[in-house]
Amino acid sequence: MRKLDVKTYIGLLGVLALLLASSWIHWYGVPFNVKFVLTAAVFGTAFFLLTAFPIKVTERSEIEATDVIQVVSVVLLGPFWATLASLPSALYVGRKDFLRSGYEAARNTIELHAAGMVFSLASGPLLLQENVQTGNVAVIVYATLAASVVLVCVNSLDSALLMKIKYGQSFGETWRGTFEPYLLAAATNVLTAGLAVLALLLYGPVAAIVVVAGAILSQVMVHLSKDRVIENRELKARVASLEESLDVANLTFGAMMIEDLGRKDGYTHLHAAATATYAADIARELDFDVTAVKRLRMAGFLHNIGMFGAPTELLVATGTLNSIAKARIYEHPVLGEKALSSVPEFAEIAKWVRWHHERPDGRGYPDRLRAAWIPLEARVLAVAQAYAAMVLDQPRRPGLDPAAARRELNAGAGSRFDEVVVRAFLRILDTESEGYRSADDGRFGFNVPGGDRNLPGSRDLPDTPAGTSR
Repeated sequence: MRKLDVKTYIGLLGVLALLLASSWIHWYGVPFNVKFVLTAAVFGTAFFLLTAFPIKVTERSEIEATDVIQVVSVVLLGPFWATLASLPSALYVGRKDFLRSGYEAARNTIELHAAGMVFSLASGPLLLQENVQTGNVAVIVYATLAASVVLVCVNSLDSALLMKIKYGQSFGETWRGTFEPYLLAAATNVLTAGLAVLALLLYGPVAAIVVVAGAILSQVMVHLSKDRVIENRELKARVASLEESLDVANLTFGAMMIEDLGRKDGYTHLHAAATATYAADIARELDFDVTAVKRLRMAGFLHNIGMFGAPTELLVATGTLNSIAKARIYEHPVLGEKALSSVPEFAEIAKWVRWHHERPDGRGYPDRLRAAWIPLEARVLAVAQAYAAMVLDQPRRPGLDPAAARRELNAGAGSRFDEVVVRAFLRILDTESEGYRSADDGRFGFNVPGGDRNLPGSRDLPDTPAGTSR
């Protein structure tokens, strides 16, 4: 059905082309002399060569200056001779496909006669004029520009109709995929045609050829630059994909370590998941960008990785810790930093992990940093992990009621916790559900990144002591 539609469309184009050509001949006649024949032969040769051998800039792009040749031929010869000059290229494009050749010939005829009609409002073919008065040069150049715009628009309309009939493609899709990317090239061709005619009128044919050649060279440079930009984008996308894959691999490895800790104490994996969720939400509340939110979520997930390798007895201890056990607890941020900093992509996160137990009053560990010396991301982690530790069951104590945990946050604001971060988190808690405040809804499940394994919550692990605040 569509093939029949295409044939009908091409037939209608042919009828319209014949009507335009016959109307032009009827109203304006056909000038015939050696000058017209030779000039038409020159343009026909140029048009054929540019069609058969487009200027290949790179593997991605080619340049066709056929629009410029068409417009200049109309200006010099009129649309009838310009149509004859374009006929060899139409036959070449179709080769043995007579339907395609007919389509190309009809389209060229319509475009050239439409452009010629616009130009004729200002002037006849320039080859019929012995001398162009200086005062008429500007009018002719403007008429050339108008004819160029009409030729480009008719060409675009024809292409859009063909895509609609042959493939059912909407005009919007055709615009985005076929026309919009080449608007700059079309505008360049329009300006080149105008400048070429101006150079021809003022300085002769050689100057016009130089203008066209210069315009083609500038298009070559534009295409080269555009292709370099595209290649750089593709390279950056590939690098980003590789970096993301590496991040996932590293995060998966870290998650396996957290998973191992969670199987021992029934708590660490839950604390990691809750800290990651709270840290990301606080970051969004503080207007961090998307990348920073993602990295804070990662940091929250891995902040206790320094506890990996700690004795199980320490992880599940229920009594008061001795000095050796406390020293091991206090060194886990440093060990976490060492583990993460060995991965270049986690270098920044490693610093936040090192300082997630620092306090604004300088009484934190391991470096006793004060206030502004603590990165904001580390201050966010401090609040997120502390609240998660308060509301979750730990091996040494059951979790606090969310209201009690909120009071503890308020009490520690300015000394133990950063006030701005605390206020931001309290705003979140005010608008969230009870399950969120208790770190006990679907957002707090422990999912191993890059895999489909889930760890159950501590309530589901048999024989696990109830929830060390780490």
